[in-house]
Amino acid sequence: MSAFQNIIDFPPAPKLLPTGDLDPTQSTAAELRGEVLFRGKARCLTCHPSEYFTDNLSHDLRVERFYGGRAEGIFKTFSLRGIKDSPSYLHDGRLLTLEDTVEFFNVVLGTKLSAAEKRDVVAYPRVL
Repeated sequence: MSAFQNIIDFPPAPKLLPTGDLDPTQSTAAELRGEVLFRGKARCLTCHPSEYFTDNLSHDLRVERFYGGRAEGIFKTFSLRGIKDSPSYLHDGRLLTLEDTVEFFNVVLGTKLSAAEKRDVVAYPRVL
């Protein structure tokens, strides 16, 4: 089993440096703005730190605050590497697109991202 696990790797991400930072010579302006937002205002870095883009912890987002229903409980943070190739999103697949996911966390975390900021945040994980 360990030999098999050793052959599994993240998909190529040619715009990423070994540190997990974007290579500014290969990235678009939107991707670079998205990286800044990801690490700052959007608060993604809290659970998805570079270079593996996961903290390997579990979190309770308390989404039941927004609707009458059962508590959702905690779920483990997964890596964002290759995320564009694995929809749907969140632990139960309730978010169909990266745009949906950014909007979900915009509401849950109260980040108040503008429409342009949301587009930039979406551009960033597409290169991971």
